[in-house]
Amino acid sequence: MEYCPPNVTLGEIWVDHGISQCFMETVSAAIIGVFLLVFGTIQIIMYKRYATEVIDVRSSQLFVVQLFFTLFVPVLAVVRFLLQAFVFKGGHIYGYMIVALVITIIVFPLSAYLALIERRYLLPSVPPRGHGFVLLAFWAMIFVSENLSFLNLNKEGWWWHLKNLQDRLEMALFVGRYISCMIMFILGMKAPGIMHQFEYLEGDDSNRRNLLPREENRSTFRNVFTKLRTLLPFLWPKKSLLLQVYVLICILALIAGRIINLYVPIYNKLIVNSLSLPPLYFRWDLVVIYVVFKFLQGGGTGGMGLLNNMRSFLWIRVQQYTTRELQLELFRHLHDLPLKWHLSRKTGEVLRVMDRGTDSIDNLTMYGSVLLSSLQLYQ
Repeated sequence: MEYCPPNVTLGEIWVDHGISQCFMETVSAAIIGVFLLVFGTIQIIMYKRYATEVIDVRSSQLFVVQLFFTLFVPVLAVVRFLLQAFVFKGGHIYGYMIVALVITIIVFPLSAYLALIERRYLLPSVPPRGHGFVLLAFWAMIFVSENLSFLNLNKEGWWWHLKNLQDRLEMALFVGRYISCMIMFILGMKAPGIMHQFEYLEGDDSNRRNLLPREENRSTFRNVFTKLRTLLPFLWPKKSLLLQVYVLICILALIAGRIINLYVPIYNKLIVNSLSLPPLYFRWDLVVIYVVFKFLQGGGTGGMGLLNNMRSFLWIRVQQYTTRELQLELFRHLHDLPLKWHLSRKTGEVLRVMDRGTDSIDNLTMYGSVLLSSLQLYQ
């Protein structure tokens, strides 16, 4: 199989007052194909790694039209190849025809896939005003390549003169390709399938306007059980056996402290009775037990005892674990939110809410948990 027609080589550019069809289709197909395959693949990899899916994609009939003509061009290429092989006079198939057909079948569906990706996903940057550079350059190149055919108006080997059925069919296929590429280029500049920045944020603003007004003076204990159910999994350090032992020791120390608070006045009464009721003698055993209980209980405020200090010391590690896990979960949740949410929020506002939330949780876990804090009131 010859790559070019007889008496024509790939190196000959200008032949018989026009551009060689073998040269033009080979060069244009190679440049367009290599460009889209290289940069299109890079763009797909970037979107797969860093893009965020757009949740509320608006329907667009023009975008459907754009995809239709994008997939219509490969159909025209297949029809032209079949006509050249079985219908046209001679039925000669050259190598440049196969190259142009293969590249057309590959790059046009790939461009449609890129358009769908740009429609449904957004990179972590300011929302674009239209399609990306790769698709815009691709549509411009295919439209320019079709316009290069007008340089061959005076060439005998082309179909402009409409001498026979083959020329008329070639002309019809050219008109179909030209109109399709022109529509793709125009719609690509308009980008009907891409939401502009103001449209992208408009939906979020309308949703926020439909929200109920915020109640500023709501009770702190509103939905307290829901909040506790969210917080309690973080209080139990399931990833560390040592911290789980610390939690159990803290709970046992708290229970022991409550029991000691009951026995301290009882032993105080027994010591006083031993000194006032006959037979009078020194009960050193009661005094030792009372001193041990007071040592464990602490001073008048209950904040200097061994049990309280041990519980506070052990709970520091648990508190640090809870704070760290909550911050990581919050950070992970923020990364999972769509790009639309981040673009519609102010960075300072988000940081302020994060700081206040983590500080509140840190203050709450300072006493162990809500249960331990409530029991602490009875000390």
